[in-house]
Amino acid sequence: MTVAPLITLLNHALVHRLPATGAGTRLRLAAGQEPLGPVDAAPAAAGPPALPLVGNLHQVPRSLQWLHFHRWSREYGPVMHLRMAGQSLVLLSTNQAAQGLLARRSAQYSDRPRMVMSGELVTKGMHMLLRQYDAQYNGYRLRTGHEQSLQDAKRVQAEFARTGQVGAYLVDSFPVLNHLPACLAPWKREGEQLYQLERNLHVGNLERGLANPGWNFSKHMKASAEARGMSTEELAFDLGIVADAALDTSTVAMDWLVVACITAGGGAEGFVAKAQADLDRVVGRDRLPSFEDRPRLPYIDAIGMATILFHLIRQRSPAMAASGGGWCTHATKKEDTYMGYHIPAGSIVMGNHYAITRDESVFGTDPDAFKPERWLQYPSDEKAAASTGFGFGRRICTGRNIARNGLFIQTARLLWAFETLEPGVVDEATGERHRVSDVDCTEGFVTMPKPFRACFRPRGDWVRGIVAAQCDTHGEDHVALLDRAGRERRATIGKQ
Repeated sequence: MTVAPLITLLNHALVHRLPATGAGTRLRLAAGQEPLGPVDAAPAAAGPPALPLVGNLHQVPRSLQWLHFHRWSREYGPVMHLRMAGQSLVLLSTNQAAQGLLARRSAQYSDRPRMVMSGELVTKGMHMLLRQYDAQYNGYRLRTGHEQSLQDAKRVQAEFARTGQVGAYLVDSFPVLNHLPACLAPWKREGEQLYQLERNLHVGNLERGLANPGWNFSKHMKASAEARGMSTEELAFDLGIVADAALDTSTVAMDWLVVACITAGGGAEGFVAKAQADLDRVVGRDRLPSFEDRPRLPYIDAIGMATILFHLIRQRSPAMAASGGGWCTHATKKEDTYMGYHIPAGSIVMGNHYAITRDESVFGTDPDAFKPERWLQYPSDEKAAASTGFGFGRRICTGRNIARNGLFIQTARLLWAFETLEPGVVDEATGERHRVSDVDCTEGFVTMPKPFRACFRPRGDWVRGIVAAQCDTHGEDHVALLDRAGRERRATIGKQ
């Protein structure tokens, strides 16, 4: 291909990336004319001054962007408008603004930005997290830990995160480049290889689930009305991605709980001691905590909510969102007005969770502190403020109840069994312990603590005996357990 056609393609790409305010605006831009102002003439939301072409991109730091944008929100307000190399980005920094747009107007703000590599080439449009909000979207146990299926799942997760990284693929910033022939578009071959890896994983797991004895969720989904119009691959992707969603987030949440125990949970007045007093009163020391104890253990649930928002498990970078890496960002195809500000069509709209969870009007004073007590004021898990960590509106995390349930029982049993956690020893000769910090974390799709050592000490000999007697599940009849789960699920659905 000669240079001239490539320049033409890039010119078309630039027009494609500019915020759209209607077909007339696009035609005027292509003709070199100034775009007409919005019909309601509402001003754009405030934001830092932008440069031609690059906009605000040069002002975004490479790391800890959410802290930078949190500081900006104090200067420019809860709704900020940024221009990121031609892409309009609207940042929401308070619970009121995020709920007002992404939840109450969710019919308009439930789309996703286009992602060519990870959304179209790697997953063929079948990743529910990346799908556009359309009619198609609306319609539808391991023994060793070293199984090939688990290793493949971990690789799929890693590749999904990698292919969505900002700047990884030019085609995400200039989607028109995907029209190039395969010989000039090496990302197409890579995308197909990764698609086959993920397809084989998900279809293989679906087939094994359908072949296994007893009830399971594969059979439940296969028999559902929503599955009748799905191909095998689409059904397999929907099931597989639900499983993928919990592959890292549940583990990371527990990592952050351990960090909180070490950095904020100690002492007679710390949250660990308070939780253990409740556990001793409700559960005692002759059995493990169970879900039946939950109504009498509201403080354990409060610790779970504090953990979710302690260092948000999925904290996205606004710069990454505007450059094609916004897996959990929202987008609007129509222009809108909110709080007197104009929001252009084609904008990426994103809640800055870090700023939202530091909104003192909602979360109280000292929002950076790990204080489970603040969550006792929310009697319902569906309170908007308590759901911030799971997203907003119609794209809220569908597994949030499973996540809360798992976090409750894991937190209850961890604190029932172990004393206040301590940093692990890094030097046996001096006794020096690992320095654990609640801000020492990785950045990316999943924000997790950097590796650290921790010391777990049983609260007494009684713990060892009960764990040995009640926690060995290798002899359980899993088919019988699944059949019981299926009966309970059918009974629950029948009552609705």
